[in-house]
Amino acid sequence: MPALDFRQVNYHVHVEDRGWPVLMIGNHFSWWDGFIALRINMKLFRRKFHIMMLEEQLRERMFLNKAGAYSIRKSHRSMVESFAYTRELLSDPGNMAVMYPQGAIHSLYDHPFVFEKGWYNIIRKLETPVQLVFYHALVDYYAHRKPTLNLYVYGVEDERAGAEAVERTFNELFRQSLEIQRSYL
Repeated sequence: MPALDFRQVNYHVHVEDRGWPVLMIGNHFSWWDGFIALRINMKLFRRKFHIMMLEEQLRERMFLNKAGAYSIRKSHRSMVESFAYTRELLSDPGNMAVMYPQGAIHSLYDHPFVFEKGWYNIIRKLETPVQLVFYHALVDYYAHRKPTLNLYVYGVEDERAGAEAVERTFNELFRQSLEIQRSYL
């Protein structure tokens, strides 16, 4: 992610690396998202990076395969294979898999977040422990020409609590991130 595009990048980290494989979920608001997740990985976890992308988007950017991108085809039975591949990745503590259960890019202002059905099967069927990490990327210009990117990164302790509980926690932590963000004004 070129530094020229942001005035600065601030990290607000509320997670400790447990040494387990990492499943990271973020708010999906821009084409920057994969680069943002990669930057978080490089700064905090240093795992081999993998990111799930919609098949049609990856087809347009096949070079991302070399950077750890793999595909998912929504509403198709091959989703099962993509989820199985993600679980395989998450069996190795040296790996990080990133996904956006919103299923598509949404406005930064479109919340609460609603996750698509089925994604939680990745966690539910895991045989080994995984560290679930959320990140929220918030952008503000304040009084500057270039925006500031604030990255709020949280570790989640109850990753096996169920899909609804994980979605609810993601939204609660997003509200917390917004409160911190507002305090900068």
